[in-house]
Amino acid sequence: MPMGRPDTAADMLRIAGGLAHPKEGLVTALVISLGDAEQTNKISNQINDVIEAFRQTDAGHQVEVLTEIAASVSRGILDVARERNADVILLGVHRSTQRSVKLGTVVENVIAAAPCSVLIYRSAESTAFQRVVVPVDGTLPSAMAMKLGVSFALQHGIPLRQMSIQFDYHYDPEHEEAIKRTASQLPGKQNLPKKLIRGRQPGREIVNEMTAADLLVMGFAQKTDLERHIINDLSNQLLNQAPGPVILISQHEWHRGIRGSIEHGIARLNPQLTLVEQNELIWSAEKSAGANLDYIVMIVLSAALATLGLLTNSVAVIIGAMLVAPLMSPISGFSTGMATGILRLTRRASLTLFSGVTLALLISIVMGVLLPIDSPTDEMLARGSPNLLDAAIALVSGWVAAYATARKGIPAALAGVAIAAALMPPISTVGLGIALRDMDLAIGANLLFLANIAFIIAAQYSTFLWMGMRPTEEREGVTLNRSRAWWIVLFLITLVVLVVFARLGSQAIDEAHIRERLEAEAFHGAQVVDYQVISSVPLSVQFSVQSDHQITPEEVEAAQMLINDLYRQAVHLTVVARQVVRPLDPVMAAVRKELRAVFPRAQFADLWIEEGDGIVLHAILQDFEAPTRNQLEQARRRVSQVVDADARLEVVYQQKLAVGLPAAITDGGA
Repeated sequence: MPMGRPDTAADMLRIAGGLAHPKEGLVTALVISLGDAEQTNKISNQINDVIEAFRQTDAGHQVEVLTEIAASVSRGILDVARERNADVILLGVHRSTQRSVKLGTVVENVIAAAPCSVLIYRSAESTAFQRVVVPVDGTLPSAMAMKLGVSFALQHGIPLRQMSIQFDYHYDPEHEEAIKRTASQLPGKQNLPKKLIRGRQPGREIVNEMTAADLLVMGFAQKTDLERHIINDLSNQLLNQAPGPVILISQHEWHRGIRGSIEHGIARLNPQLTLVEQNELIWSAEKSAGANLDYIVMIVLSAALATLGLLTNSVAVIIGAMLVAPLMSPISGFSTGMATGILRLTRRASLTLFSGVTLALLISIVMGVLLPIDSPTDEMLARGSPNLLDAAIALVSGWVAAYATARKGIPAALAGVAIAAALMPPISTVGLGIALRDMDLAIGANLLFLANIAFIIAAQYSTFLWMGMRPTEEREGVTLNRSRAWWIVLFLITLVVLVVFARLGSQAIDEAHIRERLEAEAFHGAQVVDYQVISSVPLSVQFSVQSDHQITPEEVEAAQMLINDLYRQAVHLTVVARQVVRPLDPVMAAVRKELRAVFPRAQFADLWIEEGDGIVLHAILQDFEAPTRNQLEQARRRVSQVVDADARLEVVYQQKLAVGLPAAITDGGA
């Protein structure tokens, strides 16, 4: 129950007390603060005084006072209703001096986006009422109104008068049964005879039958028929001309069982934007969708930072570029224009986005030429090989950006970082790929950029749709047919990107399978890393093999045959061997010591132990003279003592040659 006027707080509390359960119910008196702390504190103190007086005369209803800081009154009401899981929102309206009711934007916005039932109370000169009047026309809202009217009649011990409107009557057996069942709860003295209204102007007849002591209870269909009901002559007459207080009631009717629970949960989790918030979002998008000096300067600076971060392989510098990149504004403007059907906004935002991307691309190309590097860094390579995970990042970035843009309580900087994380580094990678003449890197980063753009816009559109934004003909500049054409184009682009990403994902799975086969069948005890398809025509593959022993030509030949068989064609294979040098363990240190004792002048190019059926020591020995059989047997016995087992020794002997120097050099000449 939002309470902005202390002079009507007592009436509102009395109505709320009639709705809430005396023991289990809770009435929340809501005070919305728009930033004026002194005014909010003043109203809160006055509301507290009224509530204390109500508690002294009430039968025990639980009443709490809650102060909510919000960007607008309607947003504060809706957020509290959703967070507190409210059953009913009670709003108050007043008649002006001309005796006409003005609902106001707050009431209209709350009704359009409320997650629960809404009750509108229009006060009268006399706050007391001695009879309840319920107009019934056979619809579900009138059945809900009958239920509320009976509740008031029973609680206050006053009679109820049902007025059945025969003109334009909507007969429904289920609703008829609900109205009769509800009316049967009244005792005979409170259940007055029904009044049939047959004329073509039922509003005038109902008003003539009422007095200032009558409480009029009416139902309306929330979100769909409110405008028709308010504009309709009957509702307009009753709301403005009824001499006593008036209550308009809407109530959600959820399906029973699991379906109803799901619908109720979805409604509670759906932060619908009010019409005012939608208009504010459109105005903000129109203002920020154009390119100005600030936009150009920030594009230049963010592109320069992102390029430097990629060149230096610095994640911190890349994050700094994300913080200052202004790409959120045109993309949000584009998505807002698509969601609302305002084509001029979409066109303007797309031109701004295109100019910013082009400028960032030129900056990265120039810096790549002026600050050349030998090869792409890891940060550049990470953006040159997109996959489905990058698409997921773009989707989440779009959702974050759209939600933070629509919800004023969330800092807009979060949305800007989310968008920049998915866009600015790929743009700079494209430019650096062009500068390095690495077309594969540039094409991969460009694919990532296009995918991110498509998925971010799709995510933002779905978020705005979820929050209630729709193309309506009432908005100026809405062109539904052209906006649908734009969405068809965007859908096709997204579909193509998904197909390419799926192909890349399949290729990554195939490459993982090839790596496993190479490690199992060609390079025993080695690890295949950095597998890349360099070109498709002719097919050229390059990968690195990491091992703690030397890769032999026989292993490379086995890999060549396996690759040819897997691809079913002749493949140009390049293998880069990376030998891993590990520190000696105590056993190997002892073995090396014993071998040096036997071969004091020799050098060991490589030394390793192989364990299988037995222990085998492999050694590559380099010396001027070949080892004798006695030396080899002595070395085997010493190694067996070190490993505490009968070891076998396999030695590869490499002869060292000494080349004599010229006489002039040996004599101390030149």
